[in-house]
Amino acid sequence: MRTLVIGIVGGAASGKSTVAEWISEARPSVHLDADAVARRVLLRPAGRARIRRRFPRAAGPRGGIDRERLANEVFSDEKALHDLEAILHPGTLDALRRAIRTARGGLVLLDAPLLQESGGDALCDLVVYVACPARARRARARRTRGWTERQHRAREARQWTMRRKRAGADLVVDNGGSRAVAMRGVARVLREVARLERTKRGTTR
Repeated sequence: MRTLVIGIVGGAASGKSTVAEWISEARPSVHLDADAVARRVLLRPAGRARIRRRFPRAAGPRGGIDRERLANEVFSDEKALHDLEAILHPGTLDALRRAIRTARGGLVLLDAPLLQESGGDALCDLVVYVACPARARRARARRTRGWTERQHRAREARQWTMRRKRAGADLVVDNGGSRAVAMRGVARVLREVARLERTKRGTTR
């Protein structure tokens, strides 16, 4: 059976990885974290060299990249962010495609903050939007990532609006309140996954 890919989208600190974990608990799956993949792309010699040329202030010791300096630079400059994405996105999407191919059937959860913006949703059979109020997202980002409200707003300003992300998704999981409410959304996702799998089995006979 062909691999089924679920894209998980939402605002910064909306709980996308948590929702992916809940789905994995109910249904064994491969969880691909696009941020982790992008970090690996960033470590490749060719990628590092291009970034050091474009962002010399983000150059770290021994040919490395200071990711904090890089983030501070690109999230305050739209042109700089566009240039960074032009370097990282193609390699990240290629790596994700290879990971999906190696899954060889089953379920893949693709957790990518810029999935829709980068065109990565074309890799997905189903896109799930994780809904969470802005105030709760900012509080989580401050608690778990140490971001200030300004840093959180700057990152989200470079993404699609939440309304646009939600409109481009197939299903919504409400992660802004109790776990019980969120799990009802996860259950809907799992039912849709089962339906898609039945459909795919029927088309491959």
